[in-house]
Amino acid sequence: MARRLWAARRVAAVGAVAVLLGQLLGGHPTAAQAGVLPGSAFPLVLDVDLTPNPVCSGAVHGRVQVYDPAAAKAGSAVEWRVRAGEEQLAGGRLAMDAHVGTAEFSIPFDRVPAAETALQVDARVAASSGHGPGRYGKVWRDTVRRGCDPVRVASVGDSVVWGQGLDHDQKFPYLTGQLLGRETGRGHQNMDYSISGAVLDAPELPAGNDDRACLRTTEKQDPDGDGEMEFGEVTQQMPDVFCQLEKAGAQARAGGYGLDLVVINGCINDLDPFFGIGVGITPGSGNLPEAVKRECSGIGAAAENPAKDVPYFSGAKVGYGGRGMQAAIEKSHSLPGRPKVIVADFYYALSRSSSPIPVKTCSTPGVAGTRLTSCKGALGRVAERYEQYTQLANAAYHQAASAANEASKDGPYAVAADGLFTVDNALLTRDSKVWGTPVTDPAFPLRTRACPELSETPAQCLSAAVAHPDIEGARQYADAFLLNPRVREWFHLPRQGPRARLNVPESAHVGSEVRMSVTVDGKPPVPGYRYHWYFGDGTQRETSEADVTHAYDRKGPWLSRLVMTGQEGKKVLVEAARAITTD
Repeated sequence: MARRLWAARRVAAVGAVAVLLGQLLGGHPTAAQAGVLPGSAFPLVLDVDLTPNPVCSGAVHGRVQVYDPAAAKAGSAVEWRVRAGEEQLAGGRLAMDAHVGTAEFSIPFDRVPAAETALQVDARVAASSGHGPGRYGKVWRDTVRRGCDPVRVASVGDSVVWGQGLDHDQKFPYLTGQLLGRETGRGHQNMDYSISGAVLDAPELPAGNDDRACLRTTEKQDPDGDGEMEFGEVTQQMPDVFCQLEKAGAQARAGGYGLDLVVINGCINDLDPFFGIGVGITPGSGNLPEAVKRECSGIGAAAENPAKDVPYFSGAKVGYGGRGMQAAIEKSHSLPGRPKVIVADFYYALSRSSSPIPVKTCSTPGVAGTRLTSCKGALGRVAERYEQYTQLANAAYHQAASAANEASKDGPYAVAADGLFTVDNALLTRDSKVWGTPVTDPAFPLRTRACPELSETPAQCLSAAVAHPDIEGARQYADAFLLNPRVREWFHLPRQGPRARLNVPESAHVGSEVRMSVTVDGKPPVPGYRYHWYFGDGTQRETSEADVTHAYDRKGPWLSRLVMTGQEGKKVLVEAARAITTD
C-alpha cells in the first residue's frame, strides 16, 4: 500500500515539474494545473495589524483588511469578528466599496489575555434584502497577550522568506519569532516586508540606487502603504531587499521601537531562477560560480547588464550586478535597535533525487531559436546546477556574515543559519518538504483572485508555490534556527547539550573517505547520544557513534554540521569551524 501511495503521489507531482523552476521564486509564466476555485475562503481576511502586541498598558489598536472582489462587485457589506478562544473581542460591519476593505478596532487592556492566546479573525458577507448572511471565510490566525518587551522580528527577502503558499503564521520568520518569544517569555511581533520575486539589489531602481527614494513609492501589493506587502504572494521584482530594509527602518522609527532580529535572504532572482540557474541561457549565468559571486557577493559585474533585453520574464533584467549580501547584512544591523541578523541558507528545491524535467518546460514566450535549443539541451543538468547553486549561495552567505562580523565595531551580530535540508527534501522525493503541486497550498485561494488582478504574469503567479518550503519545511527552518548556538547566545537561551567540537580535515580528494568526529574537551562525548551528521553536500546520516566517514563525489567546499540528541530529547547543533576543500 505504501509503495502504491508513493507512486500515485509521484505521478501526480510530475505534472507540477513543468511549472517548477520558472515560477520558483519568480520565474517564467506557464500554465497552472486546473482545479476548483476555492471560493469558500472568501471573504478572505488579508491582514490584521495589532499595535502594540504584546501590550504593556492601554488598549491594543487593530486594523483588519478584508479582500473579496466578488463582494465589492456586488456592492455587498461584510461582517468581521476578532475572537480569542470563545470570546469575541471586536467586530463590525464593513461596506466593500473596493476589493480591499479596511476597518479599525481596539481591544481594552482588561480584555487582553495575560498569557499568549490564539486569536482568530474571519469575515462573512452580511445579510441583505432577501438573503441571509453568508458563511465565514478563511480564518486569519495570530496570538495576543500582555507584555512589555516583545522579540521584534523584521523579515526581508524573496519568496522563500515571504513563505510562498503559506499562511502568515506558518512562515518561518514568524515561527522563529514565536519560538524566541516563548523561550524568552517576552512574546513576539513580526513585521514582514518581503515579497515573492524580489531581487537582492536592482542597481538602477530607484534612480541612482538611492534607497531613501523607496519611501516615496508604493506598490499595488501594499494597499495600506505601510511597507508590509499584504499581497506579497503576487510575484514582483521590486521592492528589492535594500528597499525593504529602508521601509522596515522607517516604520520602526515612526513607531518608536527597535528591532531585535532581521531574517533575510536574496540573490536567486537576480540570477534568473530557471533560464539562469536552471539552464544557463540568460546572459551572464552560464558560469554559475561567477554568477553567484556577482549576484550574492556583489563582485564582478560588467559595466552594462547583458541580460537587460532578454525577451522573456527574468529578474536578471533589473537585478544584474549591484550590492551583495554583506552590504544587505550591514544595512540590516543599522536599523533601529541594531538588530541581530539571520541569513537564511537556501534549501534544496530540486536535486538529483528529483524526476527529470519535461522538455515542454522550455516552451515559453520569448524563448526560440538557439535559446530554445540550448534550453532543451541543458535540461539534463538542471538538478545538478540547482544543487550547485544551493551550495555556492550558502557559501557566499557564510562569507558575507563572517565579513560583516569582522568589520563590526560592536561584536558579531550575523549568522548564516542552515535549515538542515538535504537533497531528499527536494521536489519529487520521498521526504519532500516543498509544495509539489500549485493548487494544494493554503495561499492558493488568495492567488486565484489576486494573480489575475495584480500580476503581469498571472499564470506564473497562480502556480508560484511549487517547490517552495511547505508547512513542514517552514517549521524545519525555524526549529533549526533555534538550535544555532549563536542565536541561542544572542537571546540568552540555555544550552541544551555540551560545548562540542566537530573535527574535520582541511582538505580531501574527491571520492576518498573523509573521517569526522565530535569531541567534548578533547574526548568522545559520554554514551547515550544520537548523532545526525549533515555533510554539507546535501546528504546526511544518523549514527550512534561519535565518528563517521563520508566520501564527497565532487569539488567543495563543504561545511559539515552535526545535531547531537541526548537521552532526554534535547538537541545541540555543532558546526565545523571550517569547510572541507575537496579536489
